[in-house]
Amino acid sequence: MPQITALSANDSIVVSETGGSGSSLVKRIPAALLSLGFTHAFRVDYDNALLTGSSATLTLMSLTEGAVVTAAGVMVSTAFDGTDISGVVVDVDRTGVAEAYIKDMGVGDTNAVFERNTGTKLDTEAEEQDGDIIPSGQSLLVDFASSTSGSTDLDDLTQGSLIVFVNVVDPSEFDTLVPAE
Repeated sequence: MPQITALSANDSIVVSETGGSGSSLVKRIPAALLSLGFTHAFRVDYDNALLTGSSATLTLMSLTEGAVVTAAGVMVSTAFDGTDISGVVVDVDRTGVAEAYIKDMGVGDTNAVFERNTGTKLDTEAEEQDGDIIPSGQSLLVDFASSTSGSTDLDDLTQGSLIVFVNVVDPSEFDTLVPAE
């Protein structure tokens, strides 16, 4: 009988949700989210229509007031590169707070493959951070900036793919937990 000895990022873990009915009670969650400790993941590829000019900001999701971002990470699955582009740097921010979760991550072929909690709100090396409590009107953002020669911009990327991970805890979701006896 075949044996699974390790989780793959594309393996699914099935969970049951109590708020739906029928087949909508079942959700398939990528194993990568749970094994790395994140609740959300967003893939961004080099050919995204919003990656234009020398820099670009993409809105990944709205953040709920009172929620807490406890972790963020970026995984580069294919290094970003293109004609006359000497480097691409990524930040993961929230509205009004540049470099909040990931700061200045190079995503080219000579850079790190995975970085976690390097921004001002989650930097665990600078000081212990318990999380970033979200005020009203906030969104999760990813910023791209290219280093180029001449007039080359992000439009000239020919390869690249990354995943932005974030762990967002919404305290209101815990209201229905049954207290311990």
